[in-house]
Amino acid sequence: MEEQAAQLPQAIDSILAGAGSLLPELLLAIFFLLLVTLDLFKSKTVKRLLPWVALTGLFSVLVLLVLGPQGIDGVQFLNLLRSDGIARYTGILFSLTGIFTILLSLQNPKIERRKQGEGRGEYYALILMLVLGLNLMAKSVNLLMVFLAIEVVSIASYILTLTLKEEKKAVEAGLKYVLYGTLSAGVMLYGMSFFYGLTGSLDYTLVSFWRSLLDASPLMVTVAAILVFAGFLFKISAAPFHFWTPEVYQGAPMPIVALFSTGPKMAGIIVIMRFVAAFADPTIAGAFADVQLFLGIAALATLAVGNFTALWQRTPRRLMAFSSVSHAGFLLMALLAFGSDYTVSVLFYMTVLLFMNFGIFLFLQMAEEDWQVHTLEDFKGMGTRVPFAGVMALLFLLSLTGLPPLAGFMGKLLVFSNVWEAYTANGQPMLLVLLVVGILLTGVALFYYIKIPYHLFLKRNQTAENLVISLSNKLLLVFFALPLLVLFFKPDLLLQWIQKLLA
Repeated sequence: MEEQAAQLPQAIDSILAGAGSLLPELLLAIFFLLLVTLDLFKSKTVKRLLPWVALTGLFSVLVLLVLGPQGIDGVQFLNLLRSDGIARYTGILFSLTGIFTILLSLQNPKIERRKQGEGRGEYYALILMLVLGLNLMAKSVNLLMVFLAIEVVSIASYILTLTLKEEKKAVEAGLKYVLYGTLSAGVMLYGMSFFYGLTGSLDYTLVSFWRSLLDASPLMVTVAAILVFAGFLFKISAAPFHFWTPEVYQGAPMPIVALFSTGPKMAGIIVIMRFVAAFADPTIAGAFADVQLFLGIAALATLAVGNFTALWQRTPRRLMAFSSVSHAGFLLMALLAFGSDYTVSVLFYMTVLLFMNFGIFLFLQMAEEDWQVHTLEDFKGMGTRVPFAGVMALLFLLSLTGLPPLAGFMGKLLVFSNVWEAYTANGQPMLLVLLVVGILLTGVALFYYIKIPYHLFLKRNQTAENLVISLSNKLLLVFFALPLLVLFFKPDLLLQWIQKLLA
């Protein structure tokens, strides 16, 4: 007891020394509490200000991350969190994700009607809470901290799915999400307990952690890894833990669907990236070939399930759900390119995915809320009646496919290049299979992404009803589309900045 008391001041000093690296998270927590407090007031003026308070908080964090000091690099808070270039850049992406979600929410009439009274502050506060959890996921280097961060994101996600709880499909989606999420969390925690029992440590970035596993039973290590990856793969909606995705995408509000398709997926990929970073050492990689094989099979299954299942979908929401699954497969593929410098490619891909997804989901929100489009066939002839929206949708969908001249092509090209580089370096057959399957399934993706433009421009509609797009929606569509064009012709603008942050 006396020994623990003697160590307490040292622990407190360590926490205070690393407090500077948590300024973005502290700022998010302050604005979260502010929103919850302001939501207690009945004044309509205060209620109208709540989304702008949330935007102020997220924009402040964004400015801090982009223009602020580098902070304290390295591991802080009793070896629980790491502040580095990856954490800083993904923090920027998460802040943008929160800002874009709020902007889409302000354009969503259902959310605005539903949130005019009680719960308005709660909705925007939960978005900040989710972004806070995403930041912690990206910084975590300790299995227990990873679990806590994932649960923060999950709890916020469960409640946000039920935003429109008066709708039956929202309640059904929320229930399924909670059940699947609870199961995956329990399985993941069970696997983490195995790792702790085998190594005596929860810090998976230490070489000693992996060296300890070399002395353990290979079967036990493989089982523990699969259990832990069950939670990680659930969070990024990768097969075979993707079953929640179409249901939640069908029932949640469109801005929340856009949030789920980007934020948690990006954070989950960063967690996996840090977890498998030790495999860059050929000695460790060779000892855990079974774990790499599992990840390779998961990537293949995710690519196949996402792309082929999307072919049979008849609603835009479910089509985009399986599109999200397929992109998780491409990101998983990128993480297996050991021996190549794939970090920059992954961050570039995630940045492009952020703009592609929010652009297409804004278009789908307009179609659903303003034009009453609920199936793919409902898009008939709308491309000629609202050509601006039709052209924007075509840009986003072609970029999601991975075709030039859009940044989605550059993202996939970088991933494929890293996989080929890794294959030529170590000759693993799995990498060649992933590369060939990824290229072929990019062609398959065109067949389901083109369904929406096909109905927009090539199907006729006799209705003469005038369709209107608000100026704010037009500006947002252009804002999401511009980076996709710029980053195709000038990808170095982003790649060099990412490399500078990672240096």
